[in-house]
Amino acid sequence: MSSIDHSPHTASPRSRSRRRLAAWLAFGVVGLALGAVWATGFIGFTAGNGATGESPAMAKGVPADNTSALNSVATKVNDLTFDWAGRWGSIPADKILVKVDLSGSQFAGKTYNVAVLLTNTSDLTDYASLQLNFENSYKAASGTCAAADYDGTVNNKVMNIDDEDAGVYWNALPGDAVYCIGIAAAPGDDIAKTFIRSAQDAFPNAFPAFVTTVDRAS
Repeated sequence: MSSIDHSPHTASPRSRSRRRLAAWLAFGVVGLALGAVWATGFIGFTAGNGATGESPAMAKGVPADNTSALNSVATKVNDLTFDWAGRWGSIPADKILVKVDLSGSQFAGKTYNVAVLLTNTSDLTDYASLQLNFENSYKAASGTCAAADYDGTVNNKVMNIDDEDAGVYWNALPGDAVYCIGIAAAPGDDIAKTFIRSAQDAFPNAFPAFVTTVDRAS
């Protein structure tokens, strides 16, 4: 036969719970009094749409045309002149035609091509034969061109005007120098150099026109 002990010395579970709760409350009161308990707070918020607009374009400067350092290095000194005796043409005097000035540090250490090109082959139908012996006198930087430099052999190139692509060329010329393109006086009957012959007794109605070009080689 079983029995249940109702001894007054044994505490019930409910009594023990009450004692623990009382102990925690006492601890809380003491903690508040001493400032040792902190509370953590939270607050929420939301996002909404504000002002809207396109992203502004980046402001840029006004672009300028590209310019070449070679734009003004070639200048005309004189035009070419022919004298006539019947059907024979001649060059009456030594003459500087074009000066190519490549003086300066911006041209130093580089090389350039210089050309003299005929621009009006189709106009020269009044000539039986036409070829011209151009020369190129080289000078140091800032040098002065002189007509007396030309004798028919100074870096000479013969332009034979008998097709659609007449020209003479001096290639890979060093920069920081001056190049004087000209022609020497000539009777106009040298088959190896200057040779000028009209197709009729009257002098021709048209004369050759030229352009000088300068471009960088390296």
